[in-house]
Amino acid sequence: MEPSLTIFRRHIQDHDAAESVKPHWGYASRVVPCVNDPGSCEYLDAVYWMHDVTMLYTFIMWAVIGGILLIIVAFRVLTPRRPSVSKPELEGQVNKGQSTYARAWSTVSAFFRRWLLPESFVSFFGHVTRLQVVLLAGILAYLLIFSLVGIVYKTWVTPVKDSTLYNTRVGMAGFANRVGALAYALTPLTVALSTRENLLSLITGIPYQHFNFLHRWTGRIIFVQSCLHTLVWTIIEGKLYQPQPKVYVEWIVQVYMVFGIIAQILISFLYVFSIKRVVNWTGHEFFRKSHYIAGILYLGACWGHWDKLACWMIASIGVLFLDRGFRLLRTLIIHFKIKDAENGVGFRAAQSSIVSFDDGDNGTVVRLDFSHRHAAWKPGQHFFLCFPELSVWQSHPFTPVSLPMKNSAEQRHAYIVRCLNGETARLSELAARTSQTTTPVILTGPFGGGVLDPSARNILAIAGGTGISFALPLALAAVRDLDHPGRLVELVWIIKRACNIRWIEEELDELLLATEVSTSNTTTTTTTTTTAPTSSVSIRIFITRESTDSDSATKDVENISPTDEKLPTTTTMTSIDSLSKRENVHITYLTDHHPSTSEIVQGFIGERAAASGGKTQVVASGPPELGHDLRASVAEANDAGKAWRGEGGGDVGLYWDNRFF
Repeated sequence: MEPSLTIFRRHIQDHDAAESVKPHWGYASRVVPCVNDPGSCEYLDAVYWMHDVTMLYTFIMWAVIGGILLIIVAFRVLTPRRPSVSKPELEGQVNKGQSTYARAWSTVSAFFRRWLLPESFVSFFGHVTRLQVVLLAGILAYLLIFSLVGIVYKTWVTPVKDSTLYNTRVGMAGFANRVGALAYALTPLTVALSTRENLLSLITGIPYQHFNFLHRWTGRIIFVQSCLHTLVWTIIEGKLYQPQPKVYVEWIVQVYMVFGIIAQILISFLYVFSIKRVVNWTGHEFFRKSHYIAGILYLGACWGHWDKLACWMIASIGVLFLDRGFRLLRTLIIHFKIKDAENGVGFRAAQSSIVSFDDGDNGTVVRLDFSHRHAAWKPGQHFFLCFPELSVWQSHPFTPVSLPMKNSAEQRHAYIVRCLNGETARLSELAARTSQTTTPVILTGPFGGGVLDPSARNILAIAGGTGISFALPLALAAVRDLDHPGRLVELVWIIKRACNIRWIEEELDELLLATEVSTSNTTTTTTTTTTAPTSSVSIRIFITRESTDSDSATKDVENISPTDEKLPTTTTMTSIDSLSKRENVHITYLTDHHPSTSEIVQGFIGERAAASGGKTQVVASGPPELGHDLRASVAEANDAGKAWRGEGGGDVGLYWDNRFF
């Protein structure tokens, strides 16, 4: 028998003796007419009315979510785009003014960035923008209002049949059901916010990793809602209904209650083991696997607890399995070869060379290089890499520092990996083996969307440490972009030691070569040579823990690495001496501090971007503290007044690549 019918039969309604019943979606059918005492009948009227309102509120919530997504799609369609510039226009220095519509759009964008881009309450929320905090506040306010509105705040004292005892029935039962139903309805959204194959990303254009903050907090909201739901019903069944403890004992052993207890335990586990300190204690690998397994079990327990609202759990499970299915499909597309002249049909992992570097501070950085046949990705996208020699159950996100080749079936991958704890520490040990020259790698991806804004005329790429694997290919892509030539491009790299340049000497050579070719009005690719307008490019390197007179700073970085015999041979343009002699390369030694991001941003805008006009885009990756400073600096640079007047430097966007927990 259905658990909801058992509850109402024991306490109020007798469905077997009912003349007729009235169905209510998501709840037990109502016995009509009511043959109980007046107080109980009035209570039932209130309970069913509150339930119907609750169901309406859950549908309204999803209508609001759908409306917000439609608005975002409309904004994406209406966003002004910079048209491709022809060679005669650029060479003739034709500078067409922005339309009123484009200036108005830039003005509004600059205004909101100035106030919503910086971080707030970092100690509590972490490194997220004010916009994300405002969105969370809106969700909390919405749920609070709709949890309290439409509740009958009244108490009914009704007699217990064949007893001198009385039941106390309260409107808080409707509140408990309300927060429980809202938690169910919120679950598909929370699951969708966590997936890599993200439908929300497809609709909004926002990369999936930027939804992590809302995923964590909507999950915490569900945890609070489930605790309230459990607490209120425990008080009602264990105290207000009589006789006790008989009522409570009969209630707690029912199947739906057993599932409810399991669900509460699982959601508590999900919450506790997602706290950052606990994750640091248990390890990220344990967090990921346990979170996934407990999440699936939680969905099943919720289904068993109240199957009349199973639609929300079915939707959540569907989203999860679609995500896993598309991930597997991506991996098979990359690695499963239907026709391979050398190896035949089958699954083929890429074979990567592996080289380790001492970063100069007792840390290790590993470089992976391999080629594999698959379609090109977009600069700035990332792959999840699995190392079967270490574990087939783990994969980690890394951005290729190499640029994809659009017209080639064979793609070259290069990754810079800082070895910390867990899997990456074992990767460092693998690289240290003198006999180890290659290791198999399984790819899943690419993930993320296009990073470079087509409407931006000026690109400032900033990287801290291994974040160069994100910034450098974007700078190179901007230089080679024939659809939007003439861009001002500046690459800023902040590193601790001069020897760190060795990580990417091949790619830095490529950028320097592209800079030379661009200056001579010729852009060279691997397959074609095309005449194109000039792009102005500069490179700035800040070395934060060395001075110009230190031994390691003056030593050629070509001789720094302890594993030279494993390094690929490259044209050495990247020694400190050769770099410092180039007009468009500036090396600054800071000895004991980091550069001011405000000075970097304002310097680029004031000295270079303001003269060219148009929008400026900052793309960056590195430690969270760098992102914190950059958000504040870029927000300060946005000036709605300048944007409205069409002056350069007033409209500045920021794309911060963040995949940290």
